[in-house]
Amino acid sequence: MLKLEPTPKVITFDCYGTLVQWHQAVREAAKAILSNHLSGDGLEKRSVTLADQLRSRAVLHQDRPPFQDYKAILQLSLDEVLAQVGFQGTEDGHQTLLSILRRIEPHPEVPAALTRLRDRYRLAIISNTDDDLIAETVQAIGVPIDFVITAQQARAYKPDRRLFQHAYNTLGVTKDETVHVGMGQVTDMKVCHELGIRSVWIDRIGEPLDSRWQPHAVLNDLTDLPLLLSAP
Repeated sequence: MLKLEPTPKVITFDCYGTLVQWHQAVREAAKAILSNHLSGDGLEKRSVTLADQLRSRAVLHQDRPPFQDYKAILQLSLDEVLAQVGFQGTEDGHQTLLSILRRIEPHPEVPAALTRLRDRYRLAIISNTDDDLIAETVQAIGVPIDFVITAQQARAYKPDRRLFQHAYNTLGVTKDETVHVGMGQVTDMKVCHELGIRSVWIDRIGEPLDSRWQPHAVLNDLTDLPLLLSAP
């Protein structure tokens, strides 16, 4: 059980990957886009590669000034990774990507875990995204989320500390009145370590943990999170 002194008022969450099936959605989008160019046995493998490259390229653009909305970053990144394999990005491809990423289903255990946590805490999302892009995904979770804080609002992407600071200003709490739950090591655990935020790392894929950013607890998914945080 995580030591909770002082008692948190808000549990904050990363969304993509932590709460919803982000990696699967990006692969679905990549496959749909590549199906206009490829067919046969190689489509599945190329889709996984393209999805990985798309996520990596988007992270690079998040770190480059000036600030761009996430939809613009996704479209730019898609064009670049397609060009690397000899294909040209199209408006249809952009819309396919955005339409799939507008509504991403939660991991199976998430709604029940969040419902239990709501009995004791307010819930918030802190996410590297745009307000309109994440709105349907939050609805798909099926559990009321009290606050949705985005990079678009803060004009900064995690691991930039300004996104967390904007979140706490919006929530009306200090970092000591929160616990942050996330899957990302650099985007979430690194910032929590640097700012002294209590954190829970969700290791869904068996990823090696960077010893520099030790979280306060590690779980494979959200099933045992209510118990860890002493929720009924």
